[in-house]
Amino acid sequence: MGLLVLAPTGQRLRSRADSINNAWNTIAPLRSSSADVARMFGLDPSANPDTSGPFRVDGGEVTFSFLTDSLAKIYRAPQAMVGKVFTIYFKPNVPMAQAEVKLVGFKKCVDQSDKRYYYFVSDAGLGYQVSRKTEEIEIVIYQPSAAEIKRLRVSTACVF
Repeated sequence: MGLLVLAPTGQRLRSRADSINNAWNTIAPLRSSSADVARMFGLDPSANPDTSGPFRVDGGEVTFSFLTDSLAKIYRAPQAMVGKVFTIYFKPNVPMAQAEVKLVGFKKCVDQSDKRYYYFVSDAGLGYQVSRKTEEIEIVIYQPSAAEIKRLRVSTACVF
């Protein structure tokens, strides 16, 4: 059975459920650097530009978070991971109805302290932020896979 995911350009893509990709375009959590993000948006990486965003892209906007020195210490990540993309947030111009995506292999994650949203997450590192009020998917989240999170000794069942 296929899984419908939102591509970075706003186009719909079909993907097999066992091959979910947690990369946005060519940028992937824990593999891509801020320099990779800078180059993608035509910025000079040697100038240390602000690469967190948000950046306007086809179909919406994208924002990046990076593994900092302090996060690396907390997560016991190797120093070589500092500066790597940690999480990618793609906000489509138009929220998606849940019916537009097949949530096979996703688990629902509810944070009781957050009354505005809940999440569907996969072990592959793909997640959806859903508005409790409208039941629409407002943000597509690309984060480290469950296996990568486990190696970092991070205890989370939801999203970063």
